[in-house]
Amino acid sequence: MTDKHEPRRPMQGLASLPVFFDLADKHVLLAGGTPEAAWKAELLQAAGAIVDVFSATPSDAMQALAAQTSTVTLIGRDWTENDFAGATLAIGDFATAEEAARFCAAARRAGVPVNVVDKPDYCDFQFGTIVDRSPLVVAISTSGAAPVFALALRGRLEALLPASLKRWAEAAKAWRPKLADAPSRRRFWEIFTTRALTSRAPDERDFDDMIAAAWRETADSQPGAIVLIGIASADPEMLTLKALRLLQAADVIFHDKAVAPSIVEIARRESAKIVVDAADDIPARMIARAQEGARIAWLVAGDLSRFDALAFQAAGCTVEIVAGADTANVEWL
Repeated sequence: MTDKHEPRRPMQGLASLPVFFDLADKHVLLAGGTPEAAWKAELLQAAGAIVDVFSATPSDAMQALAAQTSTVTLIGRDWTENDFAGATLAIGDFATAEEAARFCAAARRAGVPVNVVDKPDYCDFQFGTIVDRSPLVVAISTSGAAPVFALALRGRLEALLPASLKRWAEAAKAWRPKLADAPSRRRFWEIFTTRALTSRAPDERDFDDMIAAAWRETADSQPGAIVLIGIASADPEMLTLKALRLLQAADVIFHDKAVAPSIVEIARRESAKIVVDAADDIPARMIARAQEGARIAWLVAGDLSRFDALAFQAAGCTVEIVAGADTANVEWL
């Protein structure tokens, strides 16, 4: 029997598309010399951009930044149409809507994405509030609806994400080429993620330890690993950390119709999601996929006591049973 994957529901209602521009050694046109424009220039140069600032009256903040940073250049005049040539982005800060509209129109004629500070009607993109653990960067946007809320979220994330994540992200960039086509690299990154969320910085011994552990676990693991996760609540926040980790590691997700979509959607977007019910020969379907080498998670609503592992074990599949939530004080399905 060939499984028919549950159609993945297309994403809907995304207010804007979060993207990250690679600005290393790219030219950016910045019109305006205000303190607000100086902050934009600081962000741009931090991302590696070469920033040309067009302003006849740059603020003290802009002058100080240009004096300290070789990639921020003050050009003591207003912008012209010709200045957009070769620019990757165009940023402007203007007092009036008329000035903003003229700048925006010129940028679009030149095919350059444009942002005008505090004037969303003249923006092709927005600057988000950022949490900097470079090369790990987290951006937060409310599409201009609630900037104070975005700042509050940034504060919460700053407290949650240890400063050592910067070192782990740097290590990931350095270690990735060493993994090449190692069959254990996926397990390596799972172990890496667990360690990175501690409060200490990495060292080279971590790489050696993790690659050895990943290789050992990959070599020792039997094909057809299956995990049964009991789902006791429709609230994703009630999932245990172990259940969440196993769910996100699975290649194929089988689930009862009673399991809430909010739980199923936590799995990786590329994993296959298959709905099953009592009329199906569930073990046979799961064994077939497991014997292809896929990692299987079966989400079962409610009681796990009816589960019989014998069919799976007879087929040579490893089986693990996990309580998906602390069953005290949960809202049952």
